[in-house]
Amino acid sequence: MLEPEGRAKQAKLIRDAFREILKGVCTSLPGHVLTFDPVKQLAQVQPGVSRVDINGAEFTIRPIIEVPVYFPGGDYCVEYQIDSGCEGDILFSQRCIDGWVQSGGVAANPIGRFHNMQDAMFLPGFRSQPNVLPDFQNNGVRLRNKAGTQFVWLKNDNTISMENGSGSFKLLADGSFLINGLQITADGNVITAAGTNLNTHRHGGVTPGSGTSGVPVP
Repeated sequence: MLEPEGRAKQAKLIRDAFREILKGVCTSLPGHVLTFDPVKQLAQVQPGVSRVDINGAEFTIRPIIEVPVYFPGGDYCVEYQIDSGCEGDILFSQRCIDGWVQSGGVAANPIGRFHNMQDAMFLPGFRSQPNVLPDFQNNGVRLRNKAGTQFVWLKNDNTISMENGSGSFKLLADGSFLINGLQITADGNVITAAGTNLNTHRHGGVTPGSGTSGVPVP
């Protein structure tokens, strides 16, 4: 029977061995896109955390090629631009995905890989602190560009807004529209940006007969 000191050493050896085994088990890592093929929707991704070998030396993990990229939905889906530098989470499948990537459905498992780095999938959107979204609004749902100059926004006050830096559109909670300053009321009346109400305005400079009236009078 081992003495307490011997048992402690044995436990440490087991822990160290188990830790070394776990280093080869891939689950997920943050990373970023190096290149993206929009036809195949496959990316080359760079893991964002370095590794340490058995001797304690730190090294950068090599890029992973032909990684499927996540676009949510089925027959109706969300499509978004993937650029070099796009950050996200690299997920690693429990089994080899080579057959599934090629054929879909229930695919054959051509290689007996388990939690292997070659079986990666990329989920865009997780962001490091240097790349957080500017002007973030914790309000409803907003589809936007990174700068926040283009967006479609469903707010929690039941309004909907759309802007592109040159013009704006807003559907208010009462059903009225605001379009670049022009207002369409919920009952269909139109009030121009200059304040002219098209239901009640009058024209000046009217000439009886076939003449043309002047501009509207507010």
